[in-house]
Amino acid sequence: MLKESLIALLVESQDIQQLTVKKVTEKAELNRATFYLHYLDMHDLLKQVVYDIFDDLSDQLSLILSLEKMAVDEQLLIFLDYFYQHRKYLSVLFEEQGFQKKLHNFIIELVQVRRGMQKMTTKDVIISEDIIAASIIGILMWWIRDGKHHSSEYIAEQLSVLMTKR
Repeated sequence: MLKESLIALLVESQDIQQLTVKKVTEKAELNRATFYLHYLDMHDLLKQVVYDIFDDLSDQLSLILSLEKMAVDEQLLIFLDYFYQHRKYLSVLFEEQGFQKKLHNFIIELVQVRRGMQKMTTKDVIISEDIIAASIIGILMWWIRDGKHHSSEYIAEQLSVLMTKR
């Protein structure tokens, strides 16, 4: 309930700096003692929410990546749809350094899998995985905040070209 309250408050206020234990516990209709039984502070709760997001995203992508018959672009589209569906609170979490770092590492793994599926060798690769991951994070941030008028399909098409660029 505390995690759900945190997400609801992020969606409402879009300001991570305004979050307090009091606001989260009031929204969850719990007391502060209950909060401190489960979390050290707001940072700890936020960190757990970030881990939950990545666990959920990882579970979805692991299943998708294991399906060899699914086209690579379809996999990317599902990844983007997840971000679009959760854009209201993800746009706030993008401000957190820990979230960006974890997302960066997650995208590097995704790029490695995609390159492996395309049987790319190290001599085929010109653009580093770190540069691609940083670029994708920038694109995701822009898309969620300012480029919402672009469809998931359009962004997937653009990212596909970027991720497989030799």
